[in-house]
Order: sequence, then structure tokens, then C-alpha cells
Amino acid sequence: ESPQWDGNKFRNTERVPDTEVWASLKMFWNYYNKPEGYIPSYPLPAVPFDIAKWHALSDLQFAWLGHTTFLIKIDNKVILTDPIFSQRAGALGWASPKRYSEILPDTDVLPELDVVLITHNHSDHLDEDSIKALISKTKHFVTPIAVGRLLEEWDVPHNKIHELDWWQTKSIDGLTITAAPAKHTSERGIVDKNKTLWASYGIKGQKHNVYLSGDSGWHNGLYEIGEVLGPFDVTFFEIGAYSNLIGQKEVHYTPEQAVKAHQAVRGKLMVPSGWGTFDLGLFPWYEPIELFLIDAKKTSIDYLTPKIGEVIIPGKVGGHEVWWKPFINTTQ
Repeated sequence: ESPQWDGNKFRNTERVPDTEVWASLKMFWNYYNKPEGYIPSYPLPAVPFDIAKWHALSDLQFAWLGHTTFLIKIDNKVILTDPIFSQRAGALGWASPKRYSEILPDTDVLPELDVVLITHNHSDHLDEDSIKALISKTKHFVTPIAVGRLLEEWDVPHNKIHELDWWQTKSIDGLTITAAPAKHTSERGIVDKNKTLWASYGIKGQKHNVYLSGDSGWHNGLYEIGEVLGPFDVTFFEIGAYSNLIGQKEVHYTPEQAVKAHQAVRGKLMVPSGWGTFDLGLFPWYEPIELFLIDAKKTSIDYLTPKIGEVIIPGKVGGHEVWWKPFINTTQ
């Protein structure tokens, strides 16, 4: 019954060309044959998550825990997004992308969670070990359509799972969570391409409103998201998985597009993510954040660049340090 379902698979409102075979082969070749300097020579820093500081602070705060995993407190409710606490992102074992930091966030130190929010089923956003570790401390799991079946296979109770189509809403203890369009794909293997939906989210409380982009490319629906769900106090935009390969460049924001998207949804403060955590890109590890800074300053938007694990109160505490600069062009 979903307008996004064509009878065989889910689709985007704007066409995304299929990735050509040659492009896929080129992508794998380039990934495993990167020039020197494309990955950090030293482990990148991370701050051990301080739950005492978390409990002591305000009713709008967050901590970036790597990739697109954010712990967000909004109006005293706690949300965890796209949790991945594994050392590698993917199902290929030792061949999967490795985490840049030696400090690995631990689910045991997290507070009780009102919601775990999933944007789509790619393995760097939906990690089996992480989900299983969070079941006992999570009240609700919110996912796009058809993702819940996988959670049930991982022993998440059926009554904890809430699936949403685009523009559908789930109210949880004073929070209103709305799934919104994104321009992306889904799969966990070879034969399940686009069999589950993907989404971005608006998360609105009594006093605050935030936006989670998920993985997406630029699409004109962002203006509608801004009109219907915005303005947003904070937006969390993925900036670090773009590509020039056909079938890939349309489904991830470049840093410049992410800044434009932040403006389109009427965001006030932007937090970039999806960079500096895993070896996923076909460019130097620091390129996304450096390009982001250029466009953020050019457009005069407000932004924060937190360290992994750092507890942030927007406008008051943390997130201003250009912490990655000393690790560019270093050698062991």
C-alpha cells in the first residue's frame, strides 16, 4: 500500500540510475588500492563517553558516537540513531571497513534509551551485534517499512518495533517522530535490492525539533520537509560517502550539498556526520570535513564539529575544536 512500493521494490521519487557493473568493479579496485594518506596514519582521537556528564546536563544535548550514530536527548527523552559499535562496518569480516579510532564506544555505558532510530538497513547503519546488545535497555525501535522483520530475527520483541512510511508519524512519550523522504537505496545482500524502505526523520518534542538526514543524495523534497516539519534547532547531516561513480553519486550528499540541504530544511545549527569513523570513502579521510568547512563558512551557517564521544550542549558546551587538523599528513 506504500506509494513508494512499485509492486517489486521501493523506489525514490527522483530516479537513481542502477550502478553499472564496470563502476562497481572500479569502486572495489579503488577501495583496496588507495594511495598513501587516504587513511589516517595514527588512530584518531575519541573521548570516552561520560554518562555522569550526560545526566547532569540540559534537555537538548547530544554525543556523536561515530559514523551516523548519535545519542540525542530532546526534552528529557533519549534517542540513539543508527547504532554501530562494532570495530568493522559490514558483513565481510576482516575485509569490512575498519574503525579509525582505537577507542570503541560501549553499549554498556549508555543510558536507558527511549528510542533506537534506524534510517535504513545497510550494515554500517544497522549492525546486528549492536542491536542485540541494546534490546534490554531500549523501549522502542523505529524503522522504515519492512526493516522490522530483520530486527525480529535478531530477537527484538515485536511489540517494541514501529515501522513508518514516509510522512507517517509515531508519538512516543511526548516526542513526535516523523519519517520523511530520503534519496537512497537498501540491501544487505545481492538479491534484496530496495526490498526495504529508507528514510530521514524529524524528531519534535515540546520545546525542541531536530532532523536526521540518514544516507541520502540531494533531492527537491528537502524543501517540503522544511516547510512541513521545520524549522529545526539542530540537523545531523551525513557528508562523507559521496562518489563520482554512476549510481552512487546520486544517493549521498557531497559536503556542499549537505550544507544546501541543511538550509533547505530550515536548519539552525548543523552537525556533520558519516566521516572520520570508518574507512568507507574513495578520497582522503579528512576531505569531507575540510570541504564542509569551506562551504559552511561561505554560507555563514552555524555548525559544530564534535569529537567522537564528546557530550555537547548546542550553543553552550563543546563541538568547536578543529580536532582533526593535527592528524592530516602525519606519518608513523
